[in-house]
Amino acid sequence: MIQTISRASLTLWLDALTRDYTVIAPRRVENLVLYKPISSAEEVVYDFGRTGLSAKEHFLPMMQSIVNIHKGQNGLILEVPRLGRSQVIFGLRPCDARALRVLDAVMLSEPADAYYGERRKNTVTVGIACKEPQEGCFCTSMGGAPDDEKDLDILLVEMNDGYAVKAVTDGGRALLAGASLSEADAPPPVSKAPEALQLPTLETWQGRFNEAYWARLSDRCLGCRLCAYVCPTCYCFDVRDYAENSSEIKRLRCWDSCQASGCYRLAGGHNPRPTKRERLRQRFFHKLVYYGQRFQVDLCVGCGRCVVQCPANIDIREIIADVARSAAEKPFLPQSPLRAQK
Repeated sequence: MIQTISRASLTLWLDALTRDYTVIAPRRVENLVLYKPISSAEEVVYDFGRTGLSAKEHFLPMMQSIVNIHKGQNGLILEVPRLGRSQVIFGLRPCDARALRVLDAVMLSEPADAYYGERRKNTVTVGIACKEPQEGCFCTSMGGAPDDEKDLDILLVEMNDGYAVKAVTDGGRALLAGASLSEADAPPPVSKAPEALQLPTLETWQGRFNEAYWARLSDRCLGCRLCAYVCPTCYCFDVRDYAENSSEIKRLRCWDSCQASGCYRLAGGHNPRPTKRERLRQRFFHKLVYYGQRFQVDLCVGCGRCVVQCPANIDIREIIADVARSAAEKPFLPQSPLRAQK
């Protein structure tokens, strides 16, 4: 049995959810579509391919206060901010939902990150399947699919007069209790999937660690860190103390990037990755080798954001293709452009 929801019923359901949850959905912000809190279903954007940023910021915020320190009459008072209301993330693309599971591996392993864990535990995810791949997408190469349901609580697939609805988890079924659903006579259309890439073997990656390829590639890199900031799985952060006034201090956690020159600097001043070449190589080895060795899942979901946003046209798909081809060819050089230069 295929359950469906009409567009009108979907609007009513979302409006009802806003009364009990913080509902975060694709919303137009200037010239971008971003996952932002909504107060009405009328704010939701449905006609989008991929949001400018993933929903990661609602689990690992771009900047968050992790401890507030106040000077009281009897000494210092420490306050840990709490999430507040439970949240519903609506309109997630399957790759962004998969990114949350990828992040779970590191953020919820011991010692677990309590801030991330609280948000994750109190969130229900409602996804919308992609109809066709966007520029730069390669989700099928990284184990995903445009209509993948396994990392969502509810999956919606667009049909002519509404959406096919599948409750994947108990949390999803509970959330749908207040929705007006019908039954469909025919299944929803099948999503178009991007062609899968040939991924290099672990041995191939290891054999290319000391190649001059990384120096040539780093010559193109501007060090702007945009790839990390738009990525749904990058989790580097910095922690700083900020004095609000003479009696109040906030400890802030904010996004950082492995491409920053000081990211690896140790307490004694030593930097094991002082050059851009080493940092760029570390980025791709971490995403496609090291993380998988530790957690059995790659730190990339193939969303394509870094591909389309990089001002230097550094394309992770090209790097995968270069490394895979290098197993049979010499020299190992950047030479497989998959898109035109901007």
